[in-house]
Amino acid sequence: MRFELVRALRNVKYLVFLVAVPVGFYLMWGRGSDAALVAMAVYAATGGALMAAGGGVADDRAQGWLRQLRVTPLSGARWLAGRVVLGVVMTLPGILAVCLAAVLVGHADLPPARWAALAGVLLAGSLPFCLLGLFLGLTLRGKTAQLGIVVVFFALAALGGVIGQGDLPGAWQRVRELTPSHSLLLYGDAAASGRDGRSAGLGQAGVLAAWTALAGAAVLARRRWSSDG
Repeated sequence: MRFELVRALRNVKYLVFLVAVPVGFYLMWGRGSDAALVAMAVYAATGGALMAAGGGVADDRAQGWLRQLRVTPLSGARWLAGRVVLGVVMTLPGILAVCLAAVLVGHADLPPARWAALAGVLLAGSLPFCLLGLFLGLTLRGKTAQLGIVVVFFALAALGGVIGQGDLPGAWQRVRELTPSHSLLLYGDAAASGRDGRSAGLGQAGVLAAWTALAGAAVLARRRWSSDG
């Protein structure tokens, strides 16, 4: 975990893409808006989870490092758990940076309980994105994996209303409701506004649970049948 955390924090692209960019978007277009605060915090959380959990895995596979780990005392279950924990932990820099910008520049004045609720929602809701990023890292190779993770991130962010908010036409609105990013955005809005989490809808909780279960199953299947990690 120490090695992976240091490697992630030394990645300049990560720091720019998932810390500086959401802060910049908030300052340019959403200063003073709680909705923009939540949206950019969700941006940082989902992107951080995807990239931290799966970003380095493809390179490790290409270098044969994951094959070497199979013959060490480190079990596959502990390795998988470590990657997921890494993904969750690496959501924090972006989330904290956006919240700090909201307080210092946007003059956000949420009560401490709402800040805590928002952070808790984002950390818990990052789990399906960690698993999805890990699956992509175990499936794609090298730069293809990095590109795939970025494409999936922006696709989910756009479809989920994290960026480019506004109603979508026809069936696309239904597609939005089935994305984990949209569900997390609704729960984040509920936490920041002080509403009961149930106001986001039990259906949205089901969406997050379904994505978590499917991505987790995909990771386990890919790990079990993979010959390179």
